[in-house]
Amino acid sequence: MKTFDKPAGVAALFSLMLTPESARSFADSWYHAWNAHALDAIMHHYAPTIEHSSPFIKRYNGTDDRSIRGIAPVRDYFARALDRNPTLRFDPLHLAIGLESLILVYRRMTGDLAAEVFFLDEGGKVVRSVSHYG
Repeated sequence: MKTFDKPAGVAALFSLMLTPESARSFADSWYHAWNAHALDAIMHHYAPTIEHSSPFIKRYNGTDDRSIRGIAPVRDYFARALDRNPTLRFDPLHLAIGLESLILVYRRMTGDLAAEVFFLDEGGKVVRSVSHYG
């Protein structure tokens, strides 16, 4: 296992297989960054090649695209989400752990449930994320 630089000083260990500790560390850091509206800290979780998919992309980008690719377009999309939602908050409900992915289930500031699947690289960075709402 290798140690990688993690957001906000989180010392998490990642390898090809997630551990409960590394998944929890990622989740805690991800929630903290979003709830603080700290865009740089949010983006630290994502790889340069990130592909993000969300039902909201069509609505807020005004396109038929189902996903956004690349760190700069994803950063712009997330920045606009923070601007649109000054009360944005994610309250953790559940963490499910796979071999190279994890799922965060949380309650949004609207009271709606959400689940997000994250596929991670060996360094613990998100290479693909898929958002679900309902």
